[in-house]
Amino acid sequence: MPDFLKIIVLSALLALSSKSVMAIDQGTATPAVFDCWEPERIFRQCAATGPDGRMRLKRAYLARLRYDRGLASVMLFVETDKQNFQWYYVRRGVIPVPVESMDSGPDRFEDGLARARVGGKIGYIDRKLNLVIPAIYDGAYPFRDGVAIVCTACTYVPDTTATEGAHERGGYAGGQWGHIDRRGRAVSPFRSYEEYQLDFK
Repeated sequence: MPDFLKIIVLSALLALSSKSVMAIDQGTATPAVFDCWEPERIFRQCAATGPDGRMRLKRAYLARLRYDRGLASVMLFVETDKQNFQWYYVRRGVIPVPVESMDSGPDRFEDGLARARVGGKIGYIDRKLNLVIPAIYDGAYPFRDGVAIVCTACTYVPDTTATEGAHERGGYAGGQWGHIDRRGRAVSPFRSYEEYQLDFK
């Protein structure tokens, strides 16, 4: 990977203080235009917001994406603000869906689900990009063995001791914590952060 791309990605990850979603001014008449980044390459002005404020990729760019089992990923950013970026999953014929970042890339599908942020909350999408667990959580971790840890009224705290990827190595604190299954049903009572932490001491 060229050094300037590494700098872009690392700077973006270090500068973020919470799980972010690219800010889009839906009140403007002129759509916002974005550049696209995939490993080893940048495409200029490949995406823009539609009339509904949702992201649209240019048809010519869609054909150039690298699809794996019908799914591709791309990071969008504005040339003048490379620290504000957002990963998206893309399928042909479906509006791209913004997803959480993990390990300097888009959130991976675990147990068939990935974390997606909608309106400042986190839910889970399937590989068809359907929101199958509503975005009602302030914090959420990937699924493992059919269960995910989620929290409400919690905040994201980056790891200030990490030299790289501080944002992704942090965690959530405060609020109420519990476990959900792949249908979004609570499989354990939600408890305060302090009570939840006692189980791990």
